[in-house]
Amino acid sequence: MLKKAGVLAVVLMFTSLPAFCSSIDFEGSGNGGTWSWDGSGPLTATSLGMGVKVVGSPNNYTISMANETLTSGSFLGGSGTTADPWSFGPSASDSFTITGCVPPATTCTPVTLFSGAFNSDQMAVQGSNSVLFTATLTTGTVDPALLSFLGLPSSTQYYGTYQVTLDGTAPGSGLVASGDLVLSPSTVPEPASLLLVGIGLLAIGLAGHRKLLGA
Repeated sequence: MLKKAGVLAVVLMFTSLPAFCSSIDFEGSGNGGTWSWDGSGPLTATSLGMGVKVVGSPNNYTISMANETLTSGSFLGGSGTTADPWSFGPSASDSFTITGCVPPATTCTPVTLFSGAFNSDQMAVQGSNSVLFTATLTTGTVDPALLSFLGLPSSTQYYGTYQVTLDGTAPGSGLVASGDLVLSPSTVPEPASLLLVGIGLLAIGLAGHRKLLGA
């Protein structure tokens, strides 16, 4: 019985984690930009024009004076096909930033709305006349004023996924089309959750101890 209670407690804790907070969606509007890659080093891109919203909200706010820049990690290899994409690994030089006005301001001295780095491999796949660049995980910080405007709690770290369409074929340069960065707050389990896990682990330990003594 104790063992079952412990397993149930752990399961309940993990199933409750996704309900912490809403996510932020930075949506590139495809208003322009440039990108380049020499075929052997990091890929770089600058995109202009973005919107931002809370995931699930119908409200999409334009970010005035928006500028999105990225530098990928080191090139690892690949041929650019779906089966064998170009791959870039995290490095000390990779970076990802979004600057602009905090909505609803239309004029401002641009501030850093998001600053982070890729902490997992990035991939790029070549199409007929474009390249899709994706990163499965990026971490960084979001400007507190932007979080307040969106009605979200402050968090020191955010993580999420990113993808952008790069017009033209690589290696080379061209315009940056639309991009999308979806971020969720990194959270520390609440004391109640930690207590629940502790009770579950204690119950499992006691059950194992009783079984050992009865052997």
